[in-house]
Amino acid sequence: MEYYIFLGHRLARRTGFLNKCEWLINGEWKEDRQRTLALNDALMNYGDYSIFDQDRITPEIAEALIQNGTIVLQGDIGFGTIYREPKTIQFSNWKKPDSPK
Repeated sequence: MEYYIFLGHRLARRTGFLNKCEWLINGEWKEDRQRTLALNDALMNYGDYSIFDQDRITPEIAEALIQNGTIVLQGDIGFGTIYREPKTIQFSNWKKPDSPK
């Protein structure tokens, strides 16, 4: 599975089937066709979106974001993105997932 941060505050995962993505929204993975189209445009540097609107991240970084909602990225994060200065990623509408009972 591939993970992306889109526009600095949205976490997406590509399921690998027909370029479909799921988005972490309020602690739950949901499909969102419009956001997926926008991410695909960013990946192709097309239309209103730029390649710089997305960051491909490792599964480990994605898991850290899922667990606490905030992470600081610095240096080479695994897939070609290089931050010269630390960049804090925080979800705009993040809600910690409920603990399994």
